[in-house]
Amino acid sequence: MPKITFTNLKEDKKKILVDAFLKEFATHTFDDASLTSVVKSLGIAKGSIYQYFDDKLDLFMYLINECTSTKMKYFKDLKREDCSDFWVFFRLLYSEGIKFDLENPLQSHFLHNLVSSLNSPSIKSLYDDLLNQSVAGFEKMIEHEIKLGLFRADLPIKTMGFLLYKSGVAIQEQMQVFGEINPKESIKNNTPVYQGKVDVLLKTVDDYIQLLKRAFDKEL
Repeated sequence: MPKITFTNLKEDKKKILVDAFLKEFATHTFDDASLTSVVKSLGIAKGSIYQYFDDKLDLFMYLINECTSTKMKYFKDLKREDCSDFWVFFRLLYSEGIKFDLENPLQSHFLHNLVSSLNSPSIKSLYDDLLNQSVAGFEKMIEHEIKLGLFRADLPIKTMGFLLYKSGVAIQEQMQVFGEINPKESIKNNTPVYQGKVDVLLKTVDDYIQLLKRAFDKEL
C-alpha cells in the first residue's frame, strides 16, 4: 500500500506518476518493467519512488487495486437475477467492460497486459494467488447456476470454473493473435484497447457463448 507521502501528493502530480507507471507495466512484464526508465522520463530521482512505496511489488499491487476498483464500479449495478440466463449476464459483463476500456484506456491497457506481467518468475506466487481468486469467483457463479438447475452438475465445479476463466483470456488472446486489436499500437496512440473493435469483440464473445452453452447448460 502507498505511504502517506504518496497519498498527500497533489492530485495532478499523483496522476502523472500513476499514469507513467501504468504505461510501463502495460507494455512490459513485471520483471522487465523498469522503475529507472520511468523516473528518468519524469525527471525525478529514483529514490523518491521509495518515499511513496516500499518497493516495486508494492507499487505494482497498488496499480492492480486501483485499476480493478475502477473497473468494478462499472459492474456494480449488474445483477444476475435481472437477466434471463447466465449468458445474458456474461455478455453484459463484457458490455460494461467495454465502457471501462473506452473511458479508462490506460488502466484498461494495464489490466489487458496483467496476465502476461504476472507470469514473471519473481512473482509466481502472486500469479497463483490471483489466478485462484479469479477462478474461485467463477466457481461461485457456476454453483449458483447449478442450484438454479440451469447448469449441468456432472462435472467438477473447479474444472468448469477454470474453463470459464480461460475463455475470457482466450477471447482477448484471439483478438490479438488475429490482429483485430493491437495493444502496442493503441497504447502508443493513447487510445483504448478496443477502440473501433467493439462490434468485433462482442461478436467474438457471442461465438464463445455458443460454445460454452453446449458445455455448461443442463440438457432439458
